Parts: sequence; structure tokens; C-alpha cells
Amino acid sequence: MLERIICIDNVGVFRSGVQKVSPLKKLTLIYADNARGKSTLSSVMLACANGDAKELQGRKTFGATTDQKVVMRFSPPGTAAFNAEFSAAGWSGAKPNLHVFNQTFVERNIYAQGEVLPEQRESLLNLALGQAAVAERAKYDQLGTVQKECSARVTAAEAALVGYRGELSVDQFIRLERLDDVDAQLEAADKEVNEARASSRIAGRSSFRAIPLPLFDLSGIEEVLDSSFSSLAIEAEKEAKAHFAKHNGTETERWVAEGLRHKPDEECPFCGQQTGKVDLLKSYREYFDGAYTTHLSQVANLQLEVNRMVGDGQLSQWMGTLETNRSIAELWSESLELEKIPALDAEKANATLNAAMAALSSLVQAKVSAPHQTLDVSVLKATKAALSKLIEQLEKYNEAVEALNQKVAAYKQKLAAPNVPVLEAKRKGLLIRKSRYEPDTVERVEKYKKAREDYKAAEKAKDAARAKLAKVMSETLLNFQSLINDWLTKFAAPFRVENLATTYVGGPARSEYVLKVRGATVKVGPGRGGDMSFHAALSEGDKRTLAFAFFLAKLFADPNKASAVVVLDDVFTSLDKHRRHNTIEALLRMLAECAQVIALGHDAHFLRELKKRATKKNLAESIELALQRDALDFSYLDGTFDLEDYCSSEYYKHYVLVERYIAAEPGVDRLEVAKALRLLVEGHLHRCFPKKFKEGQTVGDMLDLVRTATAPNPLVRLQPLRAELVSFNDFASAFHHDTSGGYPRNEVTDAELLPFAQGALGFIQVRSFQP
Repeated sequence: MLERIICIDNVGVFRSGVQKVSPLKKLTLIYADNARGKSTLSSVMLACANGDAKELQGRKTFGATTDQKVVMRFSPPGTAAFNAEFSAAGWSGAKPNLHVFNQTFVERNIYAQGEVLPEQRESLLNLALGQAAVAERAKYDQLGTVQKECSARVTAAEAALVGYRGELSVDQFIRLERLDDVDAQLEAADKEVNEARASSRIAGRSSFRAIPLPLFDLSGIEEVLDSSFSSLAIEAEKEAKAHFAKHNGTETERWVAEGLRHKPDEECPFCGQQTGKVDLLKSYREYFDGAYTTHLSQVANLQLEVNRMVGDGQLSQWMGTLETNRSIAELWSESLELEKIPALDAEKANATLNAAMAALSSLVQAKVSAPHQTLDVSVLKATKAALSKLIEQLEKYNEAVEALNQKVAAYKQKLAAPNVPVLEAKRKGLLIRKSRYEPDTVERVEKYKKAREDYKAAEKAKDAARAKLAKVMSETLLNFQSLINDWLTKFAAPFRVENLATTYVGGPARSEYVLKVRGATVKVGPGRGGDMSFHAALSEGDKRTLAFAFFLAKLFADPNKASAVVVLDDVFTSLDKHRRHNTIEALLRMLAECAQVIALGHDAHFLRELKKRATKKNLAESIELALQRDALDFSYLDGTFDLEDYCSSEYYKHYVLVERYIAAEPGVDRLEVAKALRLLVEGHLHRCFPKKFKEGQTVGDMLDLVRTATAPNPLVRLQPLRAELVSFNDFASAFHHDTSGGYPRNEVTDAELLPFAQGALGFIQVRSFQP
């Protein structure tokens, strides 16, 4: 039990909360007005039970300049006493078996602000589970931790294989078979990939070029060489030109040419003379005919034609084509595996062309020298034969080029088919298969396998523990639900708890249950729109009753309840008379089965009733304390509080005071007794004759009603005592300013006070003022 509260410093309203240490009893009753520190004191107890330092650190007294300190002395049954101490370093000492019911308990485990939140359902599950279930859950949680650790090792081992397995899953990577010729396959794959990557460049490579074949058509040259003109035509030209030279040259030549269109064959169209026998006119016709001029032009162009056909330009073009093909061959040599390319005998071709040039040029010079004479062209037969052989050589070269171009086309077509990504994927797959059986990878795979085996074993163990925990939890919660409903029945609550179970939806394990409220079902936990809410279904008194039922079910199911110290903070708040009665019954059971009950409250009458019933049943010794206000409006624990005195009526207090005076008890003030006499008799008259006197009437007013009373008014029974009552009132009213007509008396002697005091008790006890 909690033997003593030794120190509470700088916690909430307790600056120095214990000025004198009082030994506590099995039933400890602590009265306090609101805001005097009940919640703070119960929170100190709860923090002590949980070893919670933050709870008290957050309650440090505002403005305190010294450290917080709490010291409580516990003496559990059968074990050595110990101090539970709180300081800046936290809690020290053993953890006591404390069960605390206060607003914090309600908000942590049942509801807050009228609603049941997920964290409260999680706490309630922990509250509801007994020790067996708690042990199983601890085992389950431990196995869950082991599984997480194994999962982390699996993840780490899997991550260690990321750079080795490509896009394969770990299992696919592990199942890969060893390839004995993987290096050879990789070499072949590299070649395929390289060729495939080069396919676009190869597709743009040039094909080999053919040499444009020359015609070597000498027929035109031969025709000019073989042509001739008569000497008459030549003489006519000479005569015409000589005449033109005598007469203004070209102007005359134009004039004559124009005149010939007028046909001066018989006579001159200008002068009319006969022209038929004029020789000069005939020369004009020969001259302006142009055939000879054309012949001369053809002769003059013969050398140009020869140069075009068999000159150096032809050979230069061929040599350019040959050089281009040699460059193209260098590009294709590896791909087509070219050993040699077509060739052309350039020297022989050059000699053939030079010989043809010499032969033709010689004939051309001869023709130019004598354009009107016919030349012998049979000498060109050998030249034509040599040129024909040269053409054959060029044709063979072009045929070889065409064969190469067919190879080029076939190779390009072959390279167009492969899909580079597919070939690269194939090569990557080979690399992965090679990597799979390298020593470092094999070691990593073995680590992964071991981690997976450990994880599966941990998962299996956790599943088994979960199944066992589920069974224990189901049985425990079913029993807990029954206990809760028993208490709700005792409290006459209009609702019951049903379907109390465990759920893992939305995170960690939590409780879920429904309330049956006057035929309606209220789901406590996640609901749907339109469902009746916990807040709307229960009154504040019902909610508090539900919370207390949970607390009681937990407390009395605790196998260690015999050593438990139970702390209750205003447990009777918002309870009607029936529930107050059953709350006291629950507290009496606590006294019978637990080590100690500490009840804090602002209802002194409830505390007094609890004390009386506990005393009547001889369940426990009790002590009464109060939280009082000090000069600075802080609170402290007072051990001199008297519940009977605090709860008694004014009539009762006056009676006891007069009785103590008559018994000559020390410390009784005579003046206070004198003041009490009239109030005592006045109160007695109100109790003996209810409704006959109005509230606030003095004894004098009451005696006037007695004097005028007639039967059957019961006041007539007082008429024989009226004179003594008047005498008594004259003495007693002198000590009250409202009836004395002046200042009240402020002193009195025993000689005059004692007879009236004895008379007042005589009147109350036996209706007589006589001793």
C-alpha cells in the first residue's frame, strides 16, 4: 500500500504539497474543492505507476525556480518497503502496483472529447488483455521484430544482387543454368551486335562505280575525211570575194545576198539589163550556196572531235573512277572479305588512246591542208580494232564491278534484318549468365538464400504465434466483455458491450466493439456515414459509467489485485443516486480484495458515505485528508480534515457545541454557545413542525403563532411551554443584532449561560426546560 506521501514539490498547483507527512490507511479519503489539485495528484500516481517522467515534467509549477521532486513510500504486502522517487533524472525505485482511474485513464483508453479514436482502441486492447495474452502478444511482437530483421537482411542481400541480375527477378537469376561456352557465345554476340550497330552506317556506304563506256564512233570523222569539192566552186568563191573587196566589202556582200532573192537570172531587177551570160552572177550563186563553207567548218572541227573522243579527258575520267572504287573497296574489304578488286590496264589503255590520237590527228592535218581532197580512211582499220578491244576491257571491268555491287546489296539486305535491341538483350543475358557463376556472385546468392530461409522460418514462427495469440485474445476479450457487462448491469446502464474483438485494420492491433443502446447498434471504431456515433448515443454519465466498467473489469481480473493500490479521482462525477450506491459497492469490494483504496473527490458527502459503509462492514481503517489552499494560492495536503464535521448540518453543529459546553469540554467558547442557542431551538421547531413556520421566521415570530394557534393546529401543544420559550428567547436573542434592537452582547458567564443551555437540550430531548 501507499504508506506515506512524503514530498510533492513544483508539480502543478503543488509548490510544496506536503507540509506535514500523514500516515495513510487502507481507505484514504482526500477531499478537495475544484481546481485544488485532485487531477494533479492522481496524475502523479499514474505517472508513478507507469514510470512516466514526461507526464510530470510537463506539469512543472509555473515560475518554479527549484527542481521538481516527488517521494512516496510504499509497503507492499509480503515485501520490503521502498520509496518511489521522481526528480530531474526521472523516476527511481521499484514500480508499485498502482491502478489509477482518472480523466487521463479515460482519455487514453476509452474516449476523448466524446469520440473513440484509433489510439484509444489500441490502448484499450492492451488494457483488456490479461497477463497470459500480454505474454503471448509480447512473444508475437518479438517474433515480428525478428521477422522485420530477417526481412531487412533479405532486402540487403537482394540489393547486393542488383548490379548482377539485370532486369531478372532474384529467383530467375538464381535459377539460371551454367553455360560452359559462354565466352565463345559472348564473342559471337559481340560481333553480331557490332555489325548490327554499324548497319545504319553500312546502309549509307556507296556502291562501286562503273566506268562510262565510250562510243568511239569514227564514222563522222571518216565521212569528213572522205569528202571533197570541185575547183570551180573554189574559183567562184575567190572571184566573189575579190569583187566584194572592191566595193565596200561586207556591206556589198550583204547587198548582193539580198539581191539574189529577187532572182536576177535573166535581167537585172535594178537596171533591166540582160544578166543571163554574166559569169560573176554564177560565182555569186556558188558562193552564197554555203556548202563549201560548211565543209570547211567540218574540216576545221575534226581535231576537236578527235580530242573529245580519244583525248586525255577520257582516260582521266576512267582513272578517277578507279581511284574512287579503290576507296570504296577499303570500306568493304572487312565486311565482304575482299581479296582483290577489278583492275584496268591503264598503260595499255593510254597507249591505245595515244595511238588512235596520232593516227587520227595525222589524217586531220592532211585534210585541213587540202579540205577539197578525199583522203584514204582505210588506214583507220587498225585504230578502230584497238579501240574495240579497249571497250571490251572496260566492259569486263564493269561486269566485275556489278558483281561486287550485288555482294554489297546482299550484305546490306542481311544487315537490315537484325534487331539491335534484341541482339543487345541477348548479349546482356549472356553476361548475366556468366556473372551468375562468378565466385563473388555465388557468395552473394548463398547469403540471399540463407536470408530467405531465415525469413520464412521467422514468418512461420510469427504466424504460429499469431494464431495462438488470436485464440488467447479471443478467449480473454470474451471474458473481459462479460465482466464489463456485469458491471454495466449493476450500474443499470441502458447499454451493453458486444463483439469485443481484435482488429489489425489500419495499422497495429486495436480493439473494436459495438454498443447495444436501447435496441440500436453503435459501432465503436471506423464507421460509415450516417451511422449513430458514440458521442450522440451516450450521455456524459453513460460514457463515464462505461469507462468505469472497463476499469473495474480490468482491476478485478488482475491476479495481483490483492497487492494493488487503487486510486480513484472523482469516480462518482455525473452519477445518479443508484449509480452512486453501486459505485460505493464497487469501492467496498476493492477494499475487500485490494491492498488500498485512495478516493479523491469534491463531494464530501459521497466520501463520508463511503467511510461509514466501510466502517460498518469493518473493511478498513480510514484517514481523511484535504487539499487546502496556502497563502500564495497553491495547494498542500492537510491531514487534519474531519469529514463528519464538514458534512454535518448547522443544526447538528450547534447541538454538538451546546452538548460539549454542558459536558465542560475544554476549548469551548461560551459566546459561541450563547449565539448557537436560539439557532438550535429555531432549527428544532422547524424539524418538529414542518410547514408550520416559514423560512426565515425568528423564534419570536414562531411564539406569536403558538400563542394564537387553535386545535387541531399541532402548535397548541407548545402553548404550555410558551412562557419558558419566551424567557429563553429573551436571553438568546440578545446575542443576535438582528433582534436585540441594538448591539448584540459579546460576553456571558457560565452562571447565566448554563441554565439556558441545559433548558435548550431539555426542550429538544423531553419537551421541558426543567432539569
